[in-house]
Amino acid sequence: MKFAKQLETESESIPSEWRPYLIQYKKLKKLIAKVADEIEKHGMSVSMLHDCLDNPSSVDQVGVDSPQVQYYFTGEALNIRPCIRFTYDTSNNKVMALLSDLIDEQGDAPLLTRTAPRSPLEYQRSQDNTDFFTLINNPAPTTETPTTNDQDEHYFAAQPSPRRNSTAQVIRDLTELTLHKDEDGKRGQVRSLVVELEQDDEFFYMLMTELQSAVRLQHKASDRFEADINALEKQMVQVASPNQKSDMYAWRQIFSLYMDAQIFQGKLEADRSMHSVQKAREQMIWFTHQVQQENLVSKMKNRVSKSTLQQFMALNTELITMKHYQVLNQTAMTKILKKHDKRSGLTASTSFPDFVGSNDFFTPKLGKLLCAAIIEKLTTIIPQPDDYSCPVCMNVAWRPIRLICGHVFCVRCLIKAQKKNMMSCPMCRHPTAVQTASALNLDEPMQNFLLMYFPKEIKQKKRDNEREQAIEDVEAFTGRAYSPEQIARMSRDNNHNCIIM
Repeated sequence: MKFAKQLETESESIPSEWRPYLIQYKKLKKLIAKVADEIEKHGMSVSMLHDCLDNPSSVDQVGVDSPQVQYYFTGEALNIRPCIRFTYDTSNNKVMALLSDLIDEQGDAPLLTRTAPRSPLEYQRSQDNTDFFTLINNPAPTTETPTTNDQDEHYFAAQPSPRRNSTAQVIRDLTELTLHKDEDGKRGQVRSLVVELEQDDEFFYMLMTELQSAVRLQHKASDRFEADINALEKQMVQVASPNQKSDMYAWRQIFSLYMDAQIFQGKLEADRSMHSVQKAREQMIWFTHQVQQENLVSKMKNRVSKSTLQQFMALNTELITMKHYQVLNQTAMTKILKKHDKRSGLTASTSFPDFVGSNDFFTPKLGKLLCAAIIEKLTTIIPQPDDYSCPVCMNVAWRPIRLICGHVFCVRCLIKAQKKNMMSCPMCRHPTAVQTASALNLDEPMQNFLLMYFPKEIKQKKRDNEREQAIEDVEAFTGRAYSPEQIARMSRDNNHNCIIM
């Protein structure tokens, strides 16, 4: 499928108010033909530019068989100007012959002996190894000082204007003047001749205009997105508070599934990069399906919770759409610059992104920041049990005992460790952390926090502790030790096996 058709098809998934800000690929493609025609009119062939620009000579080399050619940009923002600079040594006959073939459009007559119409350029002065010329307009003459370079003598063609002579004519006459100047005893100098491309200027003006419009839209959308996140955060604090226990557990399960979905970015060390649009959509579909399969919406008793969930889903969908919009524009720019290079022989696909800093237009940081905002502001509203679990039994660390090393364990696991004469911390191996632990190490603020956010888990933990204590009492009374399999059979929940294995 042609990219223009592909762009048109994929743009249908973009909101209608965003579509005018997509790069107009077809219009830019039409301008490329004008750029190619302009280069031919300047006497430069596409194949010659391909050879010179794809395999450029070293800037320090002088006297090569062909002039050194450089395609570059000047200016800034919407006033950038694409230019081609030819640097050559006037003492090298081969170079001068090639340059004569490049710019001579008056037949086989030698460049220095042919007669030409009155030149639109008039020599003014020389200063600091730079020659200045004025451009003579018809009917009234005007002057224009060319841009200079501190290292080489640059001869710039006139700025684009429909009332002026063609750039090709200006370049021919300017080169003839410099060659006649060499006849006075100044041959053997390295000179630079700069061509400003009028149609290429129009092409990049249109491209830069569309890029800046796209950036303004992205910033506007991201500001609105951040405002929506802040508003949604306030709603979730209310609907998922511990006072609404049924909704709190539903939201906790939703956020657990959301983190497992890894919609925008992987959380494993081997998958830290941002996901593609297709991958993000697939993970979003998986997350939505899991929410429906667990029947979490029906578990919500608060109507505001249901509407908040819809807003949360819409927020993630909008972020995927924003990412898709950015990818479409970035792909369109890459494709159009490659087509520009193929038709014109220039190297815009490498020089233009470096000049304008394309990362400022298509920075992946925007998506990362918005994704991080969702995770940090929304998913952290409701604490997850895994963040407050005992590292030994992997259940909620009820009656949390904070050792002198800072690690926290549930009181039940700590008592077992002391009965087995364990002295060091299982986590950091502090030599006396377990041995010196006592009731004074109880973390009361954390205990109150666990009571508020994990009432069901604590209730189950208490039952498990009571059952284990009862088994220990029976073993102490009868002198009989029960195997782990027997303890598992005595459990009220037959499925309550080892949660690790």
